[in-house]
Amino acid sequence: MSRPELELLQRAAALIEDKKGGRVVVVDLEGTTMPSSFFLIAEGENPLHVRAIADELRSRLPMEPIHSEGLKEGRWVLLDYGDFVVHLLHKEARAFYDLEGLWPADKVRPWPLTRGGAPV
Repeated sequence: MSRPELELLQRAAALIEDKKGGRVVVVDLEGTTMPSSFFLIAEGENPLHVRAIADELRSRLPMEPIHSEGLKEGRWVLLDYGDFVVHLLHKEARAFYDLEGLWPADKVRPWPLTRGGAPV
């Protein structure tokens, strides 16, 4: 992933955290057959919260997703930005589908929470 795409991924994660999205993780897809480099996975408290996080990403990131799904229902929203795909799930849906559990542990990393460059 090039530097601009990595910066976009970082910005997306920061926007999710700013909207109080929970348990942000990154799945590194390098070396897999997936066409994207990363999955960015997070959860919301309820469908309204999930939709609010998705709306924030869609309005504040400098590009539109190539593809999106689930915006109306808000249980599992997918926003495909090409080099990375954002998965926003309602807590119960995330527990049920265990998306990050489908990948080896060394591919899944919790997103580092930082403020002003220092760990929280």
